[in-house]
Formats: sequence, C-alpha cells, structure tokens
Amino acid sequence: MRTVSYEDLPDVPWRNGRGTTREVHRDDRWRLSIATIGGPGPFSVFPGVDRTFVVARGRLDLTVDDRLHHLGPGDLLRFRGEALVTAEPDGEVTAVNVMTTRPHAARVRVGVPREALVAVDLTTLQSHSSVVPGDLAGRAVVVEGIS
Repeated sequence: MRTVSYEDLPDVPWRNGRGTTREVHRDDRWRLSIATIGGPGPFSVFPGVDRTFVVARGRLDLTVDDRLHHLGPGDLLRFRGEALVTAEPDGEVTAVNVMTTRPHAARVRVGVPREALVAVDLTTLQSHSSVVPGDLAGRAVVVEGIS
C-alpha cells in the first residue's frame, strides 16, 4: 500500500476562483481529486466524462440540471460531466471527485475498503493505493476499479 498525505498534494486554484483542487491521480481514463469549495457558483462542464462526487467535510446544496441535492459528509452523487451544476456551500466544503472518460466506468462507493485501486480516507483525506483487506479500518471513498 502506498499512502499520499493530503498536505503533500499541490493545491491548484480553480479558474472561477471559488475553490481549489488537489489531484491524486490522472490518466487518459480517469482522474481522482480532492476539491475545496470556498463559495457558491457553477461547476465546470466536462463533456464526455462521468462524475462521482462525495462530500468529505461540510454541507452543501448541489443543483444538477435543476434538481436540488442536499449533501453532507459521506454522501455520494453521480452525474454526467455535461450537466449544469451549481454549488451552494454552507461554509467551506471538501469533496472527493472521481471523473471517468466514457466509455470507461468507475466502481466507486463509500465505506470501509476491502480491496481497492485507491481509497481516500474521509477523516484524514490521505489517499491510499493498492489497498488490500485489513489495510484500512475507517470510512473512505473507495475506487474499486476502472473498466
């Protein structure tokens, strides 16, 4: 198992200035990042991408194509990258994002990792790759695989 500390990941500002992103993984099939949402506003549009969004810290209202979702720690929401998405955070919010380019798909869940390609601990925000049963005991965003 390889562990990467949240603090060691570069914190890159969003173009709209309302948040930042720390990238954990990126290749031509998928991307895993941890975002800090600092204010209300729209999400960027990503044509050809499917998104899995999990709140790690804080609460926010996320409107996806005119449908309102109230999200808190551990809540998972899937949506298409073409969707019109706006965020209304209640203070600062930290979220884990898994983005896959079509036709690829990610198997993502929230829970205790058994076996995982990558897991992001919801408490510490540390990312762990090549997880096997027994490596981690806490709740995490678990990327079980990419097909």
